[in-house]
Amino acid sequence: MGGHEVKYLLDTSAWYFGIAEPKSIPPDIQEILNSHDMMFGLSAISIWEIGKKHQIGKMELKRELGAWLKEALGFHINVLPLTLEIVTDAMSLPDFPNRDPADELIVATARIHKLTLLTTDTLLKNYRHAKVQYFKPVEPKR
Repeated sequence: MGGHEVKYLLDTSAWYFGIAEPKSIPPDIQEILNSHDMMFGLSAISIWEIGKKHQIGKMELKRELGAWLKEALGFHINVLPLTLEIVTDAMSLPDFPNRDPADELIVATARIHKLTLLTTDTLLKNYRHAKVQYFKPVEPKR
């Protein structure tokens, strides 16, 4: 990873908002995301989540899916594959607050890689079995 340290795992919404709606990111999180000497982890399941949400009409992208994904992965994103260890951890997360399999895999990825999860998911913000940094997207000024 070229000497850049990975400290954070972006959940799907944090990744999407950071690319598609950067003005919705609070200043303290913008500072983290704009750090030039940092790489960010992204679970492979997040790529699928964006594709699926776009496919079923729940997420509009400004370009064709493949082109959007290629640009969104950029140079500072390290896609972390689903591994046996991650899947096993996801199946046994203690006191998990929802039944979303993608969230389970994302949290397990953060746990296995010892990363802090950046998330907008209110159900995950107080999950004490992983390092989580929750942020609420900023509403656009009208």
